Amino acid sequence: MSFSTISSDCVHRPARRYVVAIIAIATAWLAATMAANVLIDPQAVFGSNLVRVHFNANARYLAFRDYQADPDRYDAVLFASSRGNAFDRTLLAAQLGVRRVANFSVPFGLLTDHLPTLEFLLRDKAARGGQLAAVVLILDADFFGKQPWTNLNIDSFLPPQISGESPFRFWWRYLTAFQYKQWKNDLDAVAGPRPVAGPAAGVTGAMGVSDVLGSKPSLAGLVPVWPLAPLGKASVPVAETFLAETDAPEIRSDLAHQLDLLARFVALCRAHNARLVVAFSPLNRRNVGDAQAPDMERIVDQVTRVTPVWDFDRPAWLSDRPDLWLDFSHYSTAVATMMTQRIFGTATSAPADFGRLTGP
Repeated sequence: MSFSTISSDCVHRPARRYVVAIIAIATAWLAATMAANVLIDPQAVFGSNLVRVHFNANARYLAFRDYQADPDRYDAVLFASSRGNAFDRTLLAAQLGVRRVANFSVPFGLLTDHLPTLEFLLRDKAARGGQLAAVVLILDADFFGKQPWTNLNIDSFLPPQISGESPFRFWWRYLTAFQYKQWKNDLDAVAGPRPVAGPAAGVTGAMGVSDVLGSKPSLAGLVPVWPLAPLGKASVPVAETFLAETDAPEIRSDLAHQLDLLARFVALCRAHNARLVVAFSPLNRRNVGDAQAPDMERIVDQVTRVTPVWDFDRPAWLSDRPDLWLDFSHYSTAVATMMTQRIFGTATSAPADFGRLTGP
C-alpha cells in the first residue's frame, strides 16, 4: 500500500465521521421538532389532546374540523371574526328556520377567509346531495379592507380542502416548524397559572381580534402559495403592512379586493338559493373613537352598495355598558342576541334605534 493511499484514508475517515455526525444531529433535531409539534400541538391541528391549552391555535382549521365531524347536521353557516362567537347559534337556527348553524367565526376573519370556505361548503353540500339554506355574514367596519390575516401565519393557514394547496405541504409546515416559544407557553400554562397574553386558560382557539393584534406575528417559514389573488390592484400581504393598518384606520389597502370578494360571495349565495343575512358588528366607542367614525361610515357605505346590510354602528348607550362587553372589542352574547332579535324582527330589549337595514 502506497503512502499516498494511507494518507488519503487518514484524511477522508474523519471527514466521513463529521458528515455522519452532522446528518445524525440534523435528523435528531428534525425528529425532536416533529415530536414536539405533534405532542404539544401548539396549533391544535393534530388533535393529540395531550396538552389542553393552546395560545396559538389555528381557529380556521378547528372550525373546519368541527364541521367535518358531522357535516350533514348543518344546513346554515355563520361567518365572522372572533366577535361572531358571541352569537347563540341555536337562536340563529330557530330564526332562520334551519336545523343547525355551523360556526366559522375566526380571529380577524375577513372575506379572504369566508369566500373560499363558502365555496368549499357549497361544493361539499352538493356532493352530499344537499344544500346550504342560509348564510349569516358578520362584518367589522373597523377591519374591513385592511390587509388580511388569512394564510399569513402558521395559526391562520386555511385547511388544504379549502385553500387548494397540497395537503403534504400543509402538514409538513406544522410538523417541521420550530416553535420554542409556543411550546413553552402551552407547557407553562399546563404546569400552573401565570400571566400569559392570550385566551383564558383551558380555552383552545379562543384568541380574538384584540388578542391577535396584541403581539407581532411570527411568520411561518413558508408562506402558502394559494392565497386568494386580488381582482384589482395587487395587495402586499406582509406583517409590517398589517400591523401599520391596525393603528391607522384610514389605510384600507385591500378594500377594492375585499369588495370584489364580497360581490362574489353575494352572487354565490343567490346562485345557490341560500338566504343571506349581512350585518356590521356594533363597535365600542372606547375602542373606535369619534375621529375614526367617518372612516367606519365610509366602509359601511361601500358595502351597502353591494348588498343590503344591518348596521349596528357605535351607540353611546352600548359603549357605556361594560357589562355588555367581554373587552373593548368583543361584545357579549346578550348584545349578539339583541342583534339577532332586531334582524329577524322579534321582541327585544334593545333601544329602537339599535340597528338599521340599509342597502342598494
